[in-house]
Amino acid sequence: MNKKNSIYIIFILILCLQSCVITKGIKYVNASVDDHSLFRQDTVHNGLQTFHFARNLENEHLIDTLKFDIYLSKSDTLLNLTLRETMDYMDVPAAAIVIQNDTVLFEHYSGGWNEDSQSCIFSVTKTITSLLCGIALQEGYIKSLNDPVTEYLPELKDADPTFSQLQIEHLLDMTAGIKFKENYSSNPFSKMARLYLGNNSYKVIKNLKFSNKPGEIYSYKSATTAILGMAIERATGKSYARYLSEKVWQPLGMEKSALIGLDSDKHHVAKSYGGLTTNVRDLAKIGKLFLDNGSYNGTQIVDSSFVQRCLSTNNAGIKSKGRYSYSWYWGFTDDEYNNGQKYFESKDSLVDYYRLNPVKGELDVWKNDNGYYVVIHNGGYWGFGLYGQVLYINPEKNMIAVFLGADRLEDFQILFDKISVNLD
Repeated sequence: MNKKNSIYIIFILILCLQSCVITKGIKYVNASVDDHSLFRQDTVHNGLQTFHFARNLENEHLIDTLKFDIYLSKSDTLLNLTLRETMDYMDVPAAAIVIQNDTVLFEHYSGGWNEDSQSCIFSVTKTITSLLCGIALQEGYIKSLNDPVTEYLPELKDADPTFSQLQIEHLLDMTAGIKFKENYSSNPFSKMARLYLGNNSYKVIKNLKFSNKPGEIYSYKSATTAILGMAIERATGKSYARYLSEKVWQPLGMEKSALIGLDSDKHHVAKSYGGLTTNVRDLAKIGKLFLDNGSYNGTQIVDSSFVQRCLSTNNAGIKSKGRYSYSWYWGFTDDEYNNGQKYFESKDSLVDYYRLNPVKGELDVWKNDNGYYVVIHNGGYWGFGLYGQVLYINPEKNMIAVFLGADRLEDFQILFDKISVNLD
């Protein structure tokens, strides 16, 4: 065999080894809510008992009377639409539900979806993984959130010594310090592509490096929650699907079984960062669990102190542009209510401005290199996923809202927050 042929054969072998990622990469250029058809799946079984939210048909007309300004950046157009009109205008598969006091105020499906439709919730899966971590902590599988991840994944000690400094809480708060680009390009050689499309998630994690010391800087990375999911599976000795089924899906009376994506049949590692497939009604029950401080039907599913930490607005000391706590977000910056971010040279000038231009909600003063600005908190928290998947709760209004869809016209957490202002 001559040298030219040898090089050719090696090249073909490399392509064969990468073919799984490359083939999936073609589809991942346009990642979709039906990506469960792309990957191996494990089933999260529901139980025999099903919980249904109450319905009040008279109240369901209330939300259809509320119109909001919807700005379309692509066409530079401002529309004034209701939530239902917004979904119908999108003309893509979508579903939404709004619940207050355990009673459905609004439920609508568009683009061919109906109440039986299931879709990938992408990174809202992180919120579910956080919940499982809280349950594993309550049950003693995870001894402390201060435990190093190497307590549960000891093999990582040999990967990078910094893994021994990485604590479970750093994974929950996205302060892991991992060097990882959160991109969704079609590059089959990127770390994100290898994690999402590849067949060996643990190999990807083991080869990660650190850009800074864990616990110092907030930086959103899906690999962070991937590590958390692996630690939960190792700590409990159960698959992600089985643990979620036993501790959440069956006790909460979900209407349908869910699916969680796997990297492969061989390794069976769950896509704990973005691979759960479910529907708006069942996802709303996760919201109910958090509104009820982790209790359901007289049983404490997850400790109330963990729920309170998830819904905390106190992340002082962490260099963060986000408002992120244990996979929940909170608050809106000023530019989400006005045209353009408003920065101020001093706190006094900021206070003077909002004295003359009051807004509804609690103002929290933040600072970055551009100056002082505010975060507006109207009491809402949300889990968020690609294409605008949203699980929203507002404890002050005892409100839950969910949007799932193939694309978004608007940031639905903002619409839900605006709706909450109109609810008694």
